[in-house]
Amino acid sequence: MEQKRPADIFQELLDYLWNGLGLEEKGWKRLKKGDFKKKTKNGLTYQIWFDRSRYNYIDYEIGHGNVEMGFSCIIKQGDDYLYSFRIESPTGGSFFRMLTEDLRLDIELLDTFLPLIKAHYLDFIDRFEADPVEALQPVCAPFTEAEDYSWRIHVDEQMVERYGTAEQLAVYRRQVELRGTPEHKAKNGMGSMLFHLSHAKDVDHAWASSRTKEELDQVVEPFVQAKRQTGQWTQEDEAGYQLYQQETDPKKRTFRVWYLIANPRGLPKEFVQKELEFRWKLFPEKKEESK
Repeated sequence: MEQKRPADIFQELLDYLWNGLGLEEKGWKRLKKGDFKKKTKNGLTYQIWFDRSRYNYIDYEIGHGNVEMGFSCIIKQGDDYLYSFRIESPTGGSFFRMLTEDLRLDIELLDTFLPLIKAHYLDFIDRFEADPVEALQPVCAPFTEAEDYSWRIHVDEQMVERYGTAEQLAVYRRQVELRGTPEHKAKNGMGSMLFHLSHAKDVDHAWASSRTKEELDQVVEPFVQAKRQTGQWTQEDEAGYQLYQQETDPKKRTFRVWYLIANPRGLPKEFVQKELEFRWKLFPEKKEESK
Protein backbone atom coordinates (compact mmCIF):
# COMPACT_ATOMS: atom_id res chain seq x y z
CA MET A 1 0.00 0.00 0.00
CA GLU A 2 1.31 3.41 -0.89
CA GLN A 3 2.75 5.39 2.01
CA LYS A 4 1.87 9.08 2.17
CA ARG A 5 3.24 11.60 4.60
CA PRO A 6 0.83 14.13 6.15
CA ALA A 7 2.61 16.77 4.06
CA ASP A 8 1.48 14.94 0.92
CA ILE A 9 -2.12 14.93 2.11
CA PHE A 10 -1.91 18.64 2.88
CA GLN A 11 -0.51 19.30 -0.57
CA GLU A 12 -3.44 17.44 -2.14
CA LEU A 13 -5.81 19.45 0.02
CA LEU A 14 -4.22 22.78 -0.89
CA ASP A 15 -4.16 21.89 -4.57
CA TYR A 16 -7.84 21.00 -4.42
CA LEU A 17 -8.76 24.21 -2.61
CA TRP A 18 -6.58 26.28 -4.90
CA ASN A 19 -8.35 24.92 -7.97
CA GLY A 20 -11.80 24.70 -6.36
CA LEU A 21 -11.78 28.29 -5.14
CA GLY A 22 -10.32 29.62 -8.39
CA LEU A 23 -7.82 31.71 -6.43
CA GLU A 24 -5.16 31.67 -9.12
CA GLU A 25 -7.19 33.65 -11.63
CA LYS A 26 -8.17 36.11 -8.87
CA GLY A 27 -4.53 37.13 -8.49
CA TRP A 28 -3.88 35.40 -5.19
CA LYS A 29 -0.38 34.30 -4.20
CA ARG A 30 0.32 31.04 -2.42
CA LEU A 31 2.53 31.29 0.65
CA LYS A 32 4.88 28.61 1.98
CA LYS A 33 2.69 27.52 4.90
CA GLY A 34 -0.46 27.00 2.90
CA ASP A 35 -1.75 30.55 3.28
CA PHE A 36 -3.25 32.54 0.44
CA LYS A 37 -2.83 36.29 0.54
CA LYS A 38 -3.83 39.18 -1.68
CA LYS A 39 -2.81 42.79 -1.04
CA THR A 40 -4.74 45.68 -2.55
CA LYS A 41 -3.92 49.32 -3.17
CA ASN A 42 -5.95 50.57 -0.21
CA GLY A 43 -3.67 48.87 2.30
CA LEU A 44 -5.94 45.94 3.15
CA THR A 45 -4.71 42.36 3.24
CA TYR A 46 -7.11 39.56 2.33
CA GLN A 47 -5.98 36.21 3.66
CA ILE A 48 -7.16 32.60 3.85
CA TRP A 49 -5.27 30.08 5.94
CA PHE A 50 -5.81 26.46 6.89
CA ASP A 51 -5.10 25.54 10.51
CA ARG A 52 -3.41 22.17 10.87
CA SER A 53 -3.90 20.05 13.99
CA ARG A 54 -0.72 19.09 15.82
CA TYR A 55 -2.06 15.54 16.11
CA ASN A 56 -2.17 14.82 12.39
CA TYR A 57 -0.58 11.57 11.29
CA ILE A 58 -1.22 8.78 8.79
CA ASP A 59 0.01 5.19 9.01
CA TYR A 60 -1.04 3.31 5.91
CA GLU A 61 0.57 0.10 7.14
CA ILE A 62 -1.96 -0.35 9.93
CA GLY A 63 -4.71 1.52 8.07
CA HIS A 64 -5.10 4.26 10.63
CA GLY A 65 -4.67 8.01 10.48
CA ASN A 66 -6.04 11.41 11.24
CA VAL A 67 -5.80 14.76 9.48
CA GLU A 68 -7.76 17.65 10.96
CA MET A 69 -7.86 21.14 9.57
CA GLY A 70 -9.64 24.41 10.23
CA PHE A 71 -10.40 27.23 7.82
CA SER A 72 -9.95 30.93 8.59
CA CYS A 73 -10.60 33.84 6.23
CA ILE A 74 -9.73 37.39 7.32
CA ILE A 75 -9.36 40.97 6.11
CA LYS A 76 -6.64 42.94 7.89
CA GLN A 77 -5.49 46.55 7.90
CA GLY A 78 -2.09 46.54 9.54
CA ASP A 79 -2.55 44.50 12.71
CA ASP A 80 -6.30 45.17 12.89
CA TYR A 81 -8.58 42.25 12.01
CA LEU A 82 -11.50 43.99 10.30
CA TYR A 83 -13.48 41.02 8.99
CA SER A 84 -13.28 37.28 9.62
CA PHE A 85 -15.23 34.33 8.28
CA ARG A 86 -15.02 31.03 10.13
CA ILE A 87 -16.58 27.65 9.44
CA GLU A 88 -17.74 25.76 12.54
CA SER A 89 -17.53 22.00 13.00
CA PRO A 90 -20.86 20.33 13.90
CA THR A 91 -19.09 18.41 16.65
CA GLY A 92 -17.62 21.52 18.24
CA GLY A 93 -14.54 23.61 17.61
CA SER A 94 -13.18 24.61 14.24
CA PHE A 95 -11.26 21.51 13.13
CA PHE A 96 -12.62 19.04 10.59
CA ARG A 97 -11.55 15.45 10.00
CA MET A 98 -10.33 15.58 6.42
CA LEU A 99 -9.95 11.84 5.75
CA THR A 100 -12.48 9.15 4.93
CA GLU A 101 -12.33 5.72 6.58
CA ASP A 102 -10.03 4.44 3.83
CA LEU A 103 -7.63 7.35 4.52
CA ARG A 104 -8.46 9.31 1.40
CA LEU A 105 -9.08 13.04 1.24
CA ASP A 106 -12.78 13.68 1.97
CA ILE A 107 -13.74 15.44 -1.26
CA GLU A 108 -17.43 15.46 -0.35
CA LEU A 109 -16.66 17.36 2.85
CA LEU A 110 -14.47 19.83 0.99
CA ASP A 111 -17.26 20.45 -1.50
CA THR A 112 -19.39 21.76 1.37
CA PHE A 113 -16.69 24.28 2.32
CA LEU A 114 -15.95 25.74 -1.09
CA PRO A 115 -19.35 27.41 -1.71
CA LEU A 116 -19.33 28.88 1.82
CA ILE A 117 -15.85 30.37 1.44
CA LYS A 118 -16.76 31.70 -1.99
CA ALA A 119 -20.09 33.25 -0.97
CA HIS A 120 -19.10 34.73 2.39
CA TYR A 121 -15.51 35.65 1.70
CA LEU A 122 -14.39 35.75 -1.93
CA ASP A 123 -17.62 37.22 -3.27
CA PHE A 124 -17.73 39.62 -0.32
CA ILE A 125 -14.24 40.86 -1.26
CA ASP A 126 -15.32 41.46 -4.86
CA ARG A 127 -18.31 43.47 -3.66
CA PHE A 128 -16.25 45.30 -1.05
CA GLU A 129 -13.65 46.38 -3.60
CA ALA A 130 -16.38 47.64 -5.91
CA ASP A 131 -18.54 49.39 -3.27
CA PRO A 132 -17.62 49.11 0.45
CA VAL A 133 -20.88 50.65 1.67
CA GLU A 134 -23.04 48.25 -0.37
CA ALA A 135 -20.96 45.25 0.73
CA LEU A 136 -21.18 46.18 4.41
CA GLN A 137 -24.94 46.71 4.39
CA PRO A 138 -25.94 43.06 5.04
CA VAL A 139 -23.14 42.52 7.59
CA CYS A 140 -22.95 45.81 9.50
CA ALA A 141 -23.38 43.95 12.78
CA PRO A 142 -20.69 42.52 15.09
CA PHE A 143 -21.58 38.91 14.28
CA THR A 144 -23.55 37.31 11.49
CA GLU A 145 -24.29 33.60 11.89
CA ALA A 146 -26.00 30.89 9.91
CA GLU A 147 -29.29 29.69 11.35
CA ASP A 148 -27.64 26.32 12.01
CA TYR A 149 -24.49 27.94 13.47
CA SER A 150 -22.35 26.22 10.80
CA TRP A 151 -20.46 29.45 10.05
CA ARG A 152 -20.00 32.89 11.51
CA ILE A 153 -18.78 36.29 10.36
CA HIS A 154 -17.19 38.84 12.65
CA VAL A 155 -17.03 42.46 11.49
CA ASP A 156 -14.93 44.83 13.60
CA GLU A 157 -16.32 48.26 14.47
CA GLN A 158 -13.27 49.87 12.84
CA MET A 159 -14.28 48.40 9.48
CA VAL A 160 -17.73 49.97 9.60
CA GLU A 161 -16.24 53.19 10.94
CA ARG A 162 -13.66 53.44 8.14
CA TYR A 163 -15.65 52.15 5.17
CA GLY A 164 -19.33 52.41 6.08
CA THR A 165 -21.83 55.21 6.64
CA ALA A 166 -22.90 56.92 9.85
CA GLU A 167 -26.21 55.03 9.61
CA GLN A 168 -24.42 51.68 9.31
CA LEU A 169 -22.24 52.51 12.30
CA ALA A 170 -25.35 53.34 14.33
CA VAL A 171 -26.88 49.98 13.36
CA TYR A 172 -23.63 48.24 14.33
CA ARG A 173 -23.59 49.86 17.78
CA ARG A 174 -27.25 49.04 18.37
CA GLN A 175 -26.48 45.41 17.53
CA VAL A 176 -23.61 45.46 20.06
CA GLU A 177 -26.07 46.57 22.74
CA LEU A 178 -28.59 43.92 21.66
CA ARG A 179 -26.01 41.13 21.85
CA GLY A 180 -25.30 42.16 25.42
CA THR A 181 -28.87 41.57 26.62
CA PRO A 182 -29.62 38.44 28.72
CA GLU A 183 -32.21 37.29 26.17
CA HIS A 184 -29.78 37.38 23.27
CA LYS A 185 -26.96 35.77 25.28
CA ALA A 186 -29.23 32.87 26.27
CA LYS A 187 -30.60 32.44 22.75
CA ASN A 188 -27.14 32.52 21.21
CA GLY A 189 -25.52 30.25 23.79
CA MET A 190 -28.32 27.71 23.71
CA GLY A 191 -28.59 27.86 19.92
CA SER A 192 -24.91 27.07 19.46
CA MET A 193 -25.15 24.22 21.97
CA LEU A 194 -28.20 22.78 20.20
CA PHE A 195 -26.30 22.76 16.90
CA HIS A 196 -23.33 20.90 18.34
CA LEU A 197 -25.30 18.41 20.45
CA SER A 198 -27.63 17.64 17.53
CA HIS A 199 -24.59 16.45 15.54
CA ALA A 200 -22.57 14.93 18.38
CA LYS A 201 -21.86 11.20 18.18
CA ASP A 202 -21.45 10.78 21.95
CA VAL A 203 -25.04 11.89 22.67
CA ASP A 204 -27.80 9.31 23.23
CA HIS A 205 -30.19 10.91 20.75
CA ALA A 206 -32.90 8.29 21.29
CA TRP A 207 -32.91 8.93 25.04
CA ALA A 208 -32.97 12.70 24.55
CA SER A 209 -35.89 12.44 22.10
CA SER A 210 -37.98 10.25 24.40
CA ARG A 211 -38.03 12.49 27.49
CA THR A 212 -41.43 13.96 28.30
CA LYS A 213 -41.96 17.54 29.46
CA GLU A 214 -43.07 16.20 32.85
CA GLU A 215 -39.86 14.20 33.28
CA LEU A 216 -37.72 17.15 32.33
CA ASP A 217 -39.62 19.49 34.63
CA GLN A 218 -38.84 17.14 37.52
CA VAL A 219 -35.14 17.51 36.69
CA VAL A 220 -34.89 21.23 36.02
CA GLU A 221 -37.37 22.76 38.50
CA PRO A 222 -35.36 21.87 41.66
CA PHE A 223 -32.28 23.47 40.10
CA VAL A 224 -34.25 26.61 39.25
CA GLN A 225 -35.62 26.89 42.80
CA ALA A 226 -32.23 26.19 44.42
CA LYS A 227 -30.44 28.80 42.30
CA ARG A 228 -33.12 31.36 43.06
CA GLN A 229 -32.89 30.69 46.78
CA THR A 230 -29.08 30.94 46.81
CA GLY A 231 -29.01 34.12 44.70
CA GLN A 232 -27.34 32.41 41.71
CA TRP A 233 -30.26 32.87 39.35
CA THR A 234 -29.42 35.48 36.71
CA GLN A 235 -31.43 37.27 34.04
CA GLU A 236 -29.67 35.11 31.45
CA ASP A 237 -30.74 31.98 33.37
CA GLU A 238 -34.32 33.26 33.35
CA ALA A 239 -34.16 33.93 29.61
CA GLY A 240 -32.81 30.41 29.02
CA TYR A 241 -35.55 28.96 31.25
CA GLN A 242 -38.21 30.74 29.20
CA LEU A 243 -36.70 29.29 26.01
CA TYR A 244 -36.92 25.85 27.61
CA GLN A 245 -40.59 26.41 28.49
CA GLN A 246 -41.36 27.45 24.89
CA GLU A 247 -39.49 24.58 23.22
CA THR A 248 -41.73 22.05 21.45
CA ASP A 249 -39.07 19.72 20.01
CA PRO A 250 -38.52 16.87 22.56
CA LYS A 251 -34.81 16.42 21.82
CA LYS A 252 -34.00 20.14 21.88
CA ARG A 253 -36.01 20.47 25.10
CA THR A 254 -33.73 17.86 26.71
CA PHE A 255 -30.65 19.71 25.47
CA ARG A 256 -31.98 22.95 26.95
CA VAL A 257 -32.30 21.24 30.34
CA TRP A 258 -28.64 20.29 30.11
CA TYR A 259 -27.78 23.93 29.44
CA LEU A 260 -29.66 24.99 32.59
CA ILE A 261 -28.33 22.36 35.03
CA ALA A 262 -24.73 21.85 33.87
CA ASN A 263 -21.98 22.76 36.37
CA PRO A 264 -24.11 23.19 39.52
CA ARG A 265 -21.48 25.13 41.44
CA GLY A 266 -22.42 26.34 44.89
CA LEU A 267 -25.39 23.97 45.18
CA PRO A 268 -25.76 21.09 47.69
CA LYS A 269 -24.16 17.73 46.83
CA GLU A 270 -27.47 16.15 45.86
CA PHE A 271 -27.67 18.55 42.90
CA VAL A 272 -24.21 17.53 41.78
CA GLN A 273 -25.36 13.90 41.85
CA LYS A 274 -28.53 14.72 39.90
CA GLU A 275 -26.49 16.56 37.29
CA LEU A 276 -24.15 13.55 36.96
CA GLU A 277 -27.09 11.16 36.55
CA PHE A 278 -28.52 13.32 33.77
CA ARG A 279 -25.08 13.71 32.16
CA TRP A 280 -24.37 9.97 32.02
CA LYS A 281 -27.75 9.31 30.38
CA LEU A 282 -27.23 12.06 27.82
CA PHE A 283 -23.54 11.17 27.22
CA PRO A 284 -23.30 7.44 28.03
CA GLU A 285 -19.97 7.00 26.23
CA LYS A 286 -18.32 9.57 28.49
CA LYS A 287 -19.39 7.58 31.54
CA GLU A 288 -17.66 4.51 30.11
CA GLU A 289 -14.54 6.60 29.41
CA SER A 290 -14.49 7.86 33.00
CA LYS A 291 -14.53 4.26 34.28
